[in-house]
Amino acid sequence: MTGNNKLVIAIFLLALSTVLLCAQQQQQPSDQSGFKIGVEVNMVTVPVTVRKFEGGFVKGLPESAFHIYEDGQLQECSFFAQEKVPTRIAIILDNSGSVRTEWGTIKYSTKKFLENLAPEDAFALVSFNTEIRLKIDWGRRMDRLDPVLTSIYCKDNTKLWDAVWVASNDVFKGIREKKAMIIMSDGLDNDSSVSYEEALQAGIRSEAAIYVVSKTEAVRQMITSDRSLQGIYSAVPQEVFVQADLALRRLAYETGGRVLYPNSFGQLDNVYAQVDEELRNQYTIGYISTNALKDGSYRHIEVKVDAPGAQVSSRPGYYSPDELNENKKR
Repeated sequence: MTGNNKLVIAIFLLALSTVLLCAQQQQQPSDQSGFKIGVEVNMVTVPVTVRKFEGGFVKGLPESAFHIYEDGQLQECSFFAQEKVPTRIAIILDNSGSVRTEWGTIKYSTKKFLENLAPEDAFALVSFNTEIRLKIDWGRRMDRLDPVLTSIYCKDNTKLWDAVWVASNDVFKGIREKKAMIIMSDGLDNDSSVSYEEALQAGIRSEAAIYVVSKTEAVRQMITSDRSLQGIYSAVPQEVFVQADLALRRLAYETGGRVLYPNSFGQLDNVYAQVDEELRNQYTIGYISTNALKDGSYRHIEVKVDAPGAQVSSRPGYYSPDELNENKKR
């Protein structure tokens, strides 16, 4: 073979390999598209918060310090991250008549929180009163934030459980990244179509950690200490506040979140900062369940950590995929 022929073949092979490489890159997701948890659809992801007894977060623990159990069976860790991973955060804002006087503070604090999210995070914004509205879909459109928040008016009743159900089933549908939901409300539902249990089940199935910023306790204390301050809450029996608080606590616990109690929405900057700090200091564990059945059953999760005196919190369980119902839907 002559030198010229060899050169032609070499150029051809180089060009062919370049074309194949470009095609492969086009088929694969870009690194800039955002870190994905659970590329394997059967992976169970569990954000874990580890706190010191005296306060503050326990940082820098290795993967070997974590032991995760499903229904009492030790699971093998398939994914571990001790740095913050990209998070989809849904902000659910109560714009019923009961928060009208504090809406200015809510707008300011929400805007400030979203502007300080990590670059790799994305958010969605939902408002609710007697209607549930997706105001901003997933993204980082900060230019839309001011006009959208300014366009929201506070009126009518509160469909809190409807809002949780819609956010869980629709807003988080198809999302595989780490998920969190922050609900801003006075905590009293008085107009929902779905029941609390339906909302709770939807929240658990969404796999989003739900953080509830609730004024339920502050309002209860206010009207207990001075009946003249009752206002719009004058017809609400005391036991309603107690039951609402228990419901919110259960919602947060079952999803791995927390209930935070500001005395007024004027303290939202501090409350948002607490949620942001927790999300940034969580460990994230992923595992493929040893229980291969896709029967829709509830599986209990327990996380143990080799860190004496540490307080560990995570979601207590999840629902396995339901293959039978999925086939029926098809």
